[in-house]
Amino acid sequence: MYTFNLMMAGSADWMSVEEAAEYLRKSTHWLYQNRVKQGIPHVQVGGTYRFHKSQLDEWLRARTTQVHSTKIARRTVRKISL
Repeated sequence: MYTFNLMMAGSADWMSVEEAAEYLRKSTHWLYQNRVKQGIPHVQVGGTYRFHKSQLDEWLRARTTQVHSTKIARRTVRKISL
């Protein structure tokens, strides 16, 4: 049976819920409530959740691009409808 080991995975890159919430500038409550709903990449280790910094960075970039594209699309529609 494979056991997830943070030492083998480079524990410096993995964050606890508290660390990830601080990194995202959100509360721990928000992170618990939105990890599945918002598709925030995480793994469950025993009874705790861990977040990989590079995966969080990638998730943030994707969301920023998605929000930016939506804003541009809204502006375009408004301009066309005038």
